[in-house]
Parts: sequence; C-alpha cells; structure tokens
Amino acid sequence: MEHHLYLCPEYSEELRRHTTFRDYLRSHPEDRDWYAQVKALAARAYPDDIDNYLTAKGPCIEEIYRRCGLLGSDQ
Repeated sequence: MEHHLYLCPEYSEELRRHTTFRDYLRSHPEDRDWYAQVKALAARAYPDDIDNYLTAKGPCIEEIYRRCGLLGSDQ
C-alpha cells in the first residue's frame, strides 16, 4: 500500500482517542519506542496480512491506552 488515509470528524470520540494516544507517545519516549518496536515486528511477521498485523499490535496498544487513561485498569 502506497498511502493510508484515515479521516475522523473534527469533534468525534475517535479523533480524541487518536490525539490522546499520539500526545501520550510524544511525551513518553519509552512507550513510543516500545510501540515502534512492536509495530516493526508485526509488519515483518505479517507484511501482507492486515488483520494479523493489527492483532499483533493489540496488546501493546491496549496497555498504552490504560497508561494514558483511555481504558480503565479493569479492561
């Protein structure tokens, strides 16, 4: 895929989630680097399989969501 474009309405919950995640990673370099490593490993393992790529990233994303307040500790 040459480009991937993802659009969200300006005041949507989805956009808030994305920007919260982005801002958290910008201010937490250890988690940013961890996420980058997980993404790279998933991309190498599943270069042509988006579903498994997303599944492989899931646990890392969920943990970062907890850390930045997007998920409660019980989820």
